[in-house]
Amino acid sequence: MSDPSGAANRTLLATLARAPDPHALEAWAAPAREAADAIRDHLIGAGQHGHATVAFSDLHRWRSSLDAALDQLAADDPDLWQQWRRPGTWLDALLRLRSLIAHVLGKAYWDSREHVPYADMDVPRYLWGAR
Repeated sequence: MSDPSGAANRTLLATLARAPDPHALEAWAAPAREAADAIRDHLIGAGQHGHATVAFSDLHRWRSSLDAALDQLAADDPDLWQQWRRPGTWLDALLRLRSLIAHVLGKAYWDSREHVPYADMDVPRYLWGAR
């Protein structure tokens, strides 16, 4: 069944925009928390308002904020970075989200799109491959 609103993709994206685990050092994880919260809040708001697309500028801002936050985490404490960079962790989810956003952003750039329909984002296929 087709989902023209892209609600399922928005939900998957919001799920990936997880806040850091409560057991992660608060000060160390703060940049990731801020980036994830902003993205998740936007996606939840988009769902509540029935928005079927996301602006290229929002995708770009999300990718940039995730890049900066994740780079800072890796630089500030490489040992914690390695500890949390395991499959199924909040950090793994944010790394997957950054990759997915970069993929969608690159495609939007080459297609000269100012808005990308959530329905056009093949989130499950990008995350897990064809089944």
